[in-house]
Amino acid sequence: MKKEAGDRNSEIWLLGDSNPKNWQAVLEAPFDPRHPARHSIWTPVLEAIQDRVFRECRDRVDTSSIYVRNAIEDPADKPRSNSVEWGTVAERELQGFREVVRENRPPLLISFGAFSFEFARRALREEPKRSYCYWGARRLGHEFRQRVDRFDLAATNLFPLLHVSIARGRFVQSHDYFCNEEGANYFEFAGNLIARKLIEHRDKLRVWIE
Repeated sequence: MKKEAGDRNSEIWLLGDSNPKNWQAVLEAPFDPRHPARHSIWTPVLEAIQDRVFRECRDRVDTSSIYVRNAIEDPADKPRSNSVEWGTVAERELQGFREVVRENRPPLLISFGAFSFEFARRALREEPKRSYCYWGARRLGHEFRQRVDRFDLAATNLFPLLHVSIARGRFVQSHDYFCNEEGANYFEFAGNLIARKLIEHRDKLRVWIE
């Protein structure tokens, strides 16, 4: 698999967890559209974004050049979920990603799952460092809502979304926990809040189909 895809100049970045272990030799790049995980964690959120943007602005987000990569390549190199201290490979990947973010300063960085969120936090030098098992669906949802409210176009805004937990056996709880509401639809909730920020800054973001 390629390490990255899309355009680093894109103003929307997606950060996944790691390469799918059994498909690294088959898929072309992170978030390969042939892999079902993409359509479990991103496609429904994107659909909600596009729906709200079109209804309010008669416009659409251009997804053709969104920059995508995983936090690390080989899932075997992920730190232990309860460890604050990370190994050499994870630290090297972290430093490399930090430099890419510093050079390109994307306004919107969307992470998927606990590990990629903690990885992105560290890349942005947020404190304190956490073990990534700390970031369950409730805490990710709390962080998401706070970060949407604090959106600053002059900074890199990190928005955490869910990873495979939204497609596994406890998916109903994941909807409720992330949104802090019983019976919630996480995909619509997250997509609508992201869309709101894109629309709010419509004239200053280069994310639209021309």
